[in-house]
Amino acid sequence: MSKDTIYLNEVLEQMKAFDDKGRAVPFSIKARTLNRNSRTGGKLLEYEKVKLVMPEENPNVDSVESLRTKRKSMSGIRRNPAHFENKTRNIKVLPSGDIKKIHIRYIIEFNGQKVIY
Repeated sequence: MSKDTIYLNEVLEQMKAFDDKGRAVPFSIKARTLNRNSRTGGKLLEYEKVKLVMPEENPNVDSVESLRTKRKSMSGIRRNPAHFENKTRNIKVLPSGDIKKIHIRYIIEFNGQKVIY
């Protein structure tokens, strides 16, 4: 394997990585779309700076302000997304904060490296 390619399992591990402050590490990704019902799609999605959506440590855990704020309610979550079974992941586009769902089999490029299976 050359330096310009990376295996999918390594991509998934690097997506879950934390930095020394307990926050998710940003990365760049290119992936394709697909609508399985109509068998249409194939648009190329390019994101320069995204993070995997996962629980992160509060960066202001010791501040007085963090003690005053209430945690957001979890009432907006309706069901388990079953990412493992559906082979999907949610990513947060930075700096806008938009959340997008990608299918891991359609990832083409990760941090400038071509993804192979």
